Amino acid sequence: MARLRFQTSLKEMTMSLTLITGPATEPVTLADAKLHLRVDGTVEDALIQTLISAARLTLEAHGNLAMINQTWALRLDRWPGSVVSLPIGPVSAVQAIFVDGIALANEAYVLVPGGEARIARADNAPWCAPSGLAGGIEIRFDAGFGPEGTDVPRHLHHAILMLVAEWFENREAGSRVEAGHATLPPAVMRLISPYRKHRL
Repeated sequence: MARLRFQTSLKEMTMSLTLITGPATEPVTLADAKLHLRVDGTVEDALIQTLISAARLTLEAHGNLAMINQTWALRLDRWPGSVVSLPIGPVSAVQAIFVDGIALANEAYVLVPGGEARIARADNAPWCAPSGLAGGIEIRFDAGFGPEGTDVPRHLHHAILMLVAEWFENREAGSRVEAGHATLPPAVMRLISPYRKHRL
């Protein structure tokens, strides 16, 4: 099971986000990237494929996005309020909500889907409080524009191609990406800006 994990503190509450199921494909095909780069032959295929994945991951991290359908688990120590904002979008469905390992009934909550997705109790009643102090709440949700690369908005598709081209031509920049120090070109930032989700 592929996992990506990080933590952030918000008003003394710890939140962790774990990737449960990653995307089955990339938004940009190897053929599309090679056409954009004007590359023939197969010598650079492995590098270009790696750059496609790195570009997608970088843009998702910068924009708090999921491009191709993915499943995530959000763990909370406590409920932040009556409404819970999900930190990645666009969200299409909530698979389950667990409190102390026990699933809440699906009819107990409602999801407002999309890029700024949030969950609320259906009956406006308080959420069930976890008995422990750490990670007692888990929300599993599906995020992404769809299962195929063609479901991803063209602006994001082009942003990946631009980033791949930037790194392909400048291998030093690519090494900085691997070290976790990627700086996005302004043109790429403008392309992803309309889809960017701002975490609270």
